Amino acid sequence: MFENKKILVTGGLGFIGRTLLETLIKYNCGAKLYAIDLKQMPEDAELLKKNIDFQMLDIRNENAVKSYISANTFDGIVHLAAVSRVVDAEKDKSNCIETNYKGTKYIAEATAENPCCWMIFGSSREVYGEQTVFPVKESDPKKPINIYGKCKLEGERLVAETINLYAILRFCNVYGNVYDIHDRVIPKFIINAIQDKPFVLEGGNQIIDFTHVNDTVRSIVKVMELLQGGCIEKEIIHISPGFGVPIAQLAQSINHIIGKTLPILRLPPRTYDVQRFVGDTTHRICLLGNDPFLTIDEGLSQLIAQIKELPQFQPHIRKPE
Repeated sequence: MFENKKILVTGGLGFIGRTLLETLIKYNCGAKLYAIDLKQMPEDAELLKKNIDFQMLDIRNENAVKSYISANTFDGIVHLAAVSRVVDAEKDKSNCIETNYKGTKYIAEATAENPCCWMIFGSSREVYGEQTVFPVKESDPKKPINIYGKCKLEGERLVAETINLYAILRFCNVYGNVYDIHDRVIPKFIINAIQDKPFVLEGGNQIIDFTHVNDTVRSIVKVMELLQGGCIEKEIIHISPGFGVPIAQLAQSINHIIGKTLPILRLPPRTYDVQRFVGDTTHRICLLGNDPFLTIDEGLSQLIAQIKELPQFQPHIRKPE
């Protein structure tokens, strides 16, 4: 697949990054894999420890980023490092700008020093803001309503202006395994349900194009192959199933799968949340094929089973006296 190629994943210990790296390792992709992240390597990440070249690195540090990339002649870079939640970006807008905009700028500028190096930029559906016509096409107007979306849109611009070979992937509410932040909406709902706590909806009328992480990673790998093979040069692609799920229905589905009837509590909506998004999948299918994405119920069932297996959710077993 990528025999003897050097590929860097930024944010390699994050939810999507770690899943991507483990997938490439398990399928023996042939590349020499590198990863950088702000965090230390977790103790339980044995697969990564044995198979990647890892370095702790803060992408807000321009000199460190450019020195690292210039010291390694990468064939491809998958840029996933970011403040990854809208709520965190709103709480600390300065950090979002430093990480999601300036960090991307440093990586793009360093990548451009090697014209043969391709780059994948992990962007977001947040660049569209509130739309009125669905499904939303890649070419539709961009009018982000929060700092996260604004920084992602500026990151897209930087990549398009700086890099010769690139793909901008607009992710849509990725979920699906235990590497995710447990305070995100789907893991939080599941954990609350396991613990017999009510679902708390801020607003409750949102319609979201939830995308399973396995489908997201499979799509990233296909794009990597197309860039490495010279089949594409400059692309913008939605990575989403194209099916909007009302967030209240999400809570009901979790109740049904777990076999409970926990109540739903509604709070006022947050001013910076996009209320509705469904992505058009035409371009993705044209480029990457029509492999079916997991339905929300399939994805929820898998994730509920994984979360139930976590030690903190195991019933206490009394040792024999």
